[in-house]
Amino acid sequence: MAGAIGFWNLLPKTAKYFRLLVVPTIVGSLVGAELFVKTSTRLFDKVIPWLILLAAFLLLFQPTVKRIVQKGGRNLSPAVGALLQFLVSVYGGYFGAGMGIMMLAAFALYMEGTIHELNAVKTWLGLIINLAASVMFVMQRLVDPYVALALTAGSIVGGFYAAKFSQKVNPDKMRLVIAIYGVVAGLYFMYKAFRPANWPPVF
Repeated sequence: MAGAIGFWNLLPKTAKYFRLLVVPTIVGSLVGAELFVKTSTRLFDKVIPWLILLAAFLLLFQPTVKRIVQKGGRNLSPAVGALLQFLVSVYGGYFGAGMGIMMLAAFALYMEGTIHELNAVKTWLGLIINLAASVMFVMQRLVDPYVALALTAGSIVGGFYAAKFSQKVNPDKMRLVIAIYGVVAGLYFMYKAFRPANWPPVF
């Protein structure tokens, strides 16, 4: 929420996309949270690194990817954008790591705007995903309130100031930084998922 407030000044520029994506975001996050509660995490643990790496490379090569998609003078349709957001929201409700990178990579295929303006939409939709999933997890009594309060305090401070600071960074440099972060995160989760039993754990 603090990060979303920090990007409030940019949201009006992409408000039409935000309105389009609210419903698929809510539905997808609730589906993902339900899957998390009801299913084993083993399969997702194997798939997650590949999803994050794919999103990171799509973001890294965003200009080239967008030129290919726009060949013939058109973006992806709003319906396809809503479907992509639903799928990302399912993932976000289920797991969440790298979710923002996936949204930014998908947005670049059908939204107009700088990385900062896309970040504003991403942050507000991420808030919706986390809020919807959190309500379900609280109702299932899966949340440790003391840990949650500690994480909330750090997130409020970090989220707000990160949103303000990021807007001062060159958009192309910011896109590169986010993509590199995504590659590192993907490799981290890949090591966790596929490391041999006799290898040391990560952190």
